[in-house]
Amino acid sequence: MSKLKLFAIGIPVFLILGLFTGLSRFGLINFPLSFHHGVLMLNGFAGGVITVERLLSNRNDRWFLTGLILLVCGLTLYLLGFEFGLLLVAGNIAILFLKESLVLIEKRSQNGIYQLIGLLSWFIGNLRFYQNGFYPAAVPFWIVFILMLIVGTRLSKMGKEDVISLVLSLALFFSFWLGFHGYGQTIYGIGLALLSIRLVYLELKSSTKHRLGIVISYTWLLMTGVSSLISDHILYSYDLVIHAFFLGFFFSMIFINAPDALLKKLGLEELKTFPNFWVIFLSIGLIARLIIGDIFQIQLARNIGGILNLLAIILYAVSLLFQARGNRMVAKRTER
Repeated sequence: MSKLKLFAIGIPVFLILGLFTGLSRFGLINFPLSFHHGVLMLNGFAGGVITVERLLSNRNDRWFLTGLILLVCGLTLYLLGFEFGLLLVAGNIAILFLKESLVLIEKRSQNGIYQLIGLLSWFIGNLRFYQNGFYPAAVPFWIVFILMLIVGTRLSKMGKEDVISLVLSLALFFSFWLGFHGYGQTIYGIGLALLSIRLVYLELKSSTKHRLGIVISYTWLLMTGVSSLISDHILYSYDLVIHAFFLGFFFSMIFINAPDALLKKLGLEELKTFPNFWVIFLSIGLIARLIIGDIFQIQLARNIGGILNLLAIILYAVSLLFQARGNRMVAKRTER
């Protein structure tokens, strides 16, 4: 087994742990490591997917492989109780940042700026969390991390460099230095809302595939911004903001972009992924969980929505695995 496959196995393991720690935080099951749900999903899954994607694009680059090893080993040590493991994860971020800086110097594209803003936000968020173990201090930076990488990727796919989107992105990043509560929070919420509107406008003007899923995903980004602005008036505002973004926006974008990114690089481009279906399925659970459950404070709806979200992610992954297995069996029969 190659080193890439050996350490890449850690990414789905972190995802599975993250999903079950999420159910544990709902009180639906008793599962250890529940406090680490956010770290598992953000660093283990999201950060792992991004690192593997970079490595698959540069298979002969040992620096990216070193970064993946640092991430998997660092997060494993952290889960075992050694907090310095997050510093190893920071080493992976530093490698990605350095590599992206070199690409920006060479190509000088806006996409590189988005990538650097995102990676810097990931680093700062992890540093904040390492200092005090306080999720609310880290989550806004983690949101910008994921958002910037997606914005840069989507604009690159459309062949666009948009000054308005870049200005809004920079405003989101610098809003933290104003103090997140107060002016910073206002700029953050308005920035997320305006950026979602601007991006969906650009997407609809271009020849974008899976338009329904795209519109729904940006709607969840809009919900993240609006929820941030009115968070003082919602009991479960923290859950609403976080999962409108990380489930509603981020996972919808995974369903939409996976066929064009990781799957092709893994040689699985022939799989049928039905992005719009999975985005709708995920959103049904989110409506139950966030709209009915969080806003109207109905715990049963929150529980049902959480279970539906878990099913959407697991069934999506299972459908890809079964298709990949079936394709390989067909290929072997054809070779005979």
